[in-house]
Amino acid sequence: MLYFLGNCQMDFLSRAMAGKGHECEYRVLASPFTYASSPGYIPAELGPLARDLESFFHGRSLVNQFEMISSDDRPPRLVVMNLFHENSPLFMHQTDKYVFFVDAKSWELIPWFETWMKDRFGMIRGNPATYMKRYRDMLEKFLSRFPGVDVVVVVRLSHHPAFGPDPYSYLEGWGEMAGEALQTARSWMRELPGVHVVELDRLFAGIWQKSEKSIEAHCPFLKFTLREDRGRVTGVQASRDVEHIGSMWPVLADRLVEFMEIGRIRYRSGESVPEEWNVAWRPRRLSEDAMLALLSSGANYHCARAVGAFFHDLDTDYTELLVRTRRLTPVCHNTLHMIRTYGRVKPNPALGLWCRAHRMAAKDFTDNGPLYQEEYLQRLDEMERFSLGGQ
Repeated sequence: MLYFLGNCQMDFLSRAMAGKGHECEYRVLASPFTYASSPGYIPAELGPLARDLESFFHGRSLVNQFEMISSDDRPPRLVVMNLFHENSPLFMHQTDKYVFFVDAKSWELIPWFETWMKDRFGMIRGNPATYMKRYRDMLEKFLSRFPGVDVVVVVRLSHHPAFGPDPYSYLEGWGEMAGEALQTARSWMRELPGVHVVELDRLFAGIWQKSEKSIEAHCPFLKFTLREDRGRVTGVQASRDVEHIGSMWPVLADRLVEFMEIGRIRYRSGESVPEEWNVAWRPRRLSEDAMLALLSSGANYHCARAVGAFFHDLDTDYTELLVRTRRLTPVCHNTLHMIRTYGRVKPNPALGLWCRAHRMAAKDFTDNGPLYQEEYLQRLDEMERFSLGGQ
């Protein structure tokens, strides 16, 4: 069995590997703290709570947090981990010092749980500056439990100027620590037997050379912060998500297949960071026909790229394109955030038509659980009210 441990990057990669015929298991993790502090099993006082709290772990089950791979699981042939982001807050047991994650919303919805937690746990938050240290602690503990198993650590994309505007990652502080973290990860290959490192910067450089040399084509999701004055939008600040890299996962999957054959990560000619990534990003406009084609595709990344292009021409209202393709928009919280922001910047009652059509798709989408769906539908309701003149 191939195990992929971390965040959504490992989910995408596991799907790509499964498509090549490999048996894969993806498990989402909360923080290196949880496994590094684990007694090696689920603490007895938490076990009975697992069922009641399941929806508040957001996939980060107690097995994932304390065991990652349990004694009941099939033995690992290969383990792939990325430098995943940490959930917050985390909770440390006052006596036994183990750490675990549960959404603090559970305190509101399970009346007795807040008192139970406060009697036993303190709240902590991981320091970004020491992330790589606790990650190594997690690795060392895992390797001691699974000697002889290869572990491939995937190092995320750095924040190069060409990846603008203002690139960001879900791992707090990554933009500042990326260079030093890469050197630290490389040292693990020398110091920790069985650890191998894949540098996404290098793989993406190869992809870049062979495809459209535009970050929008690969990482189209944007996060926005609005400046407002008495309810009126006066400015928009955008940041590019370089966590979700649509073109990366098939290429990385091929490299892992090769790794299983030859026992090392081998880079190709041209897989080195190009000088052009040091040049500041400039927006590229798309034609209306190009945007319509992307919106009609039904694909998350294509749809997000089109919506991102709306913001490059704020003199024009492109809401009508969303309305025309309203039954084709995929359910995706990243794209929803972009459309929601556009609806604030360019208020248009027609967006209500899109909201009503998309609500049907959101009600049918259950892959991410009930809390995800509930929050998604609430945001759609807010968007529709605002488009019709409400707040």
